[in-house]
Amino acid sequence: MASEPETKIVFDLFPGCVIQNRIPFIEKSARFVFEKLGVQLEDVPDYGCCPDPVGVQSTDHQTWLTLGARNLSLSEKSGNPIVSLCNGCTETLRGVKYELEKHPHERELVVDRLKKVGKTYEGTSEVKHFLEVLHDDIGLDKIKALVVKPLTDLKVAVHVGCHYSRPSEMMQTADDAMNPYYPDDILRAIGATPTPYQESQMCCGSGTARHNPDAANGMLKRKFESILEETEAQVLAANCPSCYQQLEVGQRALRKAYGMDVKMPVLYITELIALAFGMPMADMGLKFHQIKPVKLLKSLGFE
Repeated sequence: MASEPETKIVFDLFPGCVIQNRIPFIEKSARFVFEKLGVQLEDVPDYGCCPDPVGVQSTDHQTWLTLGARNLSLSEKSGNPIVSLCNGCTETLRGVKYELEKHPHERELVVDRLKKVGKTYEGTSEVKHFLEVLHDDIGLDKIKALVVKPLTDLKVAVHVGCHYSRPSEMMQTADDAMNPYYPDDILRAIGATPTPYQESQMCCGSGTARHNPDAANGMLKRKFESILEETEAQVLAANCPSCYQQLEVGQRALRKAYGMDVKMPVLYITELIALAFGMPMADMGLKFHQIKPVKLLKSLGFE
């Protein structure tokens, strides 16, 4: 008897503003990875900014709820779950849904606003961070099976980011909210070696960098001191675009503020998976990284 065809996994892709406008090579790596894994990513042209779960929410909470609900309504119409490439976008979309479930008066306000622009909100859309899709929906065994160039000998310090799993009651991730392990599991599946360090949960400082750069530099200094003193990490892995930018650009700020010479490449987890899946370095946009990882990767046999 013929076997049943494998059901294709379909998600609406929510790449987020920062990735699409400032670091689009991350989206490229993610699309490569998901295509290899047999995941169909649907583009939703009418998606807007999530919007930002810190600045916009604190400035105008009702606008934050309304714009977030508008994005959710678009995927309610398609019927597909959402996969987000960004911690902040995931927090906003999940947070808006959570608040509108808990506060009927806010939901009534938002529903009324959306009706005026021809949109309906039911609260039925599902939102997942890309790490959850990789770990839970696809699974580590399938990821391992597609590795053609394992990241053997690559030691990786992981920065998960504040908005990935907290606040836990709102994010409701299956990962451990206080000590996330999904990134480490995925990195081990592609042959890399995650290196634990004490300040792995320390904020990168992105949220305060514009308003209090001294405080942001201090947090970043503490994090990099922990990495450099406690590990032999060759790269720093991120899964949030704001964190990615802060961890890269912030290294220049550390040299200026403290004379601290840090030159550690920062790679998105999808970039590391793409390498393991055989994506050529020339196709990845690595030349756009502030701290070029090319020399290191070539020394490990990547081309």
